[in-house]
Amino acid sequence: MFHACAENQNNPKEVGSYESERVVLSASDSIKVSEYWQKANKLPLYSLERQSYLDSALIVKPDSAYFWQQKAMPLYKERKYSLGKPYLEKAVLYNPKRYLDYSAFMKCLFSKEYQESIAEFKLVKELYGDGYVMDHTYNFYLALDYLQLNQFENAKKYLLKSKEQQFKDFPNEPPEEACHYMDWFYLGVVEYELGNYIEAVKYFDLSLKVYTNFADALYYKGISLYKSGKSEEARKTMALARENNQNTINEDQVYYVVYPYQVYHKLSPYSRKTIETK
Repeated sequence: MFHACAENQNNPKEVGSYESERVVLSASDSIKVSEYWQKANKLPLYSLERQSYLDSALIVKPDSAYFWQQKAMPLYKERKYSLGKPYLEKAVLYNPKRYLDYSAFMKCLFSKEYQESIAEFKLVKELYGDGYVMDHTYNFYLALDYLQLNQFENAKKYLLKSKEQQFKDFPNEPPEEACHYMDWFYLGVVEYELGNYIEAVKYFDLSLKVYTNFADALYYKGISLYKSGKSEEARKTMALARENNQNTINEDQVYYVVYPYQVYHKLSPYSRKTIETK
């Protein structure tokens, strides 16, 4: 019964086949699960004790996708990907509509399993259509997967799809704000990798229009300017990047992962204002 969702990726009809096989809890079992969850929440996020209470809850309610995700998430944040992966697969198995895109996201940014991430994002698009996970389009993360595989044309294709999707979803916003500044940044990175330095600068400028003094965009803009023969402007831009090295990617995940092409990062927990204990 507990096989990985990945085994079913070539047959969308099989994904989520366990959604209808729900464990019906008695009143006493419901109380047990609730008590285990309350006790788990009083413990530090990364503690083995918290994992033990989740295990106890799952003995009673083994089809709880949320509890499986809660077991996986802290392990991924600790970069213990091989330990967390089986739990994440269980979350997808019991609730693919909620967790298939999350799994694809985790494989893109955390465990760097780019081919699996691509397969899962394409599957979730096939099953449920285009959407968003962790503030970005599925197409955005597909682009990052391809970018990290040096498939720059594919990365560009999905970033342009992401841009058009956001323009459609946010028609009343100005273009530079309708499309997330990270999309503009990575469009610049793709053009930079393709040797289209003038186009790259244009995209970096759009990103900087939304996120002023974004150091990573300034860094690659500086290189692109230098490659374009504008050495003095490049020097000034690179100096500005160094001055603003704290203005890096400001996504929620920056304390756990380094994003593709991120120059200035905050991976060390001691870079945070407060250390996470739960």
